[in-house]
Amino acid sequence: MNILKYETKYYDAVKSIELLEEDLRFAKPPLENLASARKNENRHPTLVMEGQQCLAFFTLHEGDGPESYSSNPNAIFFRSFVVDSRYRGKGIGKYVIQQLDQYIKEVYPHINEIVLVVNTDNLKAKYIYEQAGYRHTGKSTMIGKPVYVMSHTI
Repeated sequence: MNILKYETKYYDAVKSIELLEEDLRFAKPPLENLASARKNENRHPTLVMEGQQCLAFFTLHEGDGPESYSSNPNAIFFRSFVVDSRYRGKGIGKYVIQQLDQYIKEVYPHINEIVLVVNTDNLKAKYIYEQAGYRHTGKSTMIGKPVYVMSHTI
């Protein structure tokens, strides 16, 4: 598995990601994130690839992304993380969380904090992030839904 910046050559791989209806409660679909990134250069679509298969997708959002949740100008917002439903239960989420610090250090060396939000009814995700060293820094809302704000210093 490799974490890679999105390039247009991966479009079909991203398009092939299968999500369950319930996934859309917690994250926008990858193609919507690609459209948002085309309009905002601070959004960096990111893939987890194995061969030609895209196993997972997320966006790293600088600048205006984390500003509602952190006053740190060197923070990045980890958002819309989804794992293809066909590849769940294989440790992909854990792999991403474990490798994310190193990936960000290499690709975005000026970043020193990762900020994310977790829906308050997604306790499994909150627990996984806590186990990886993220701390709960408050509550907020995103698209009208209550969320936990979590942060991790790199």
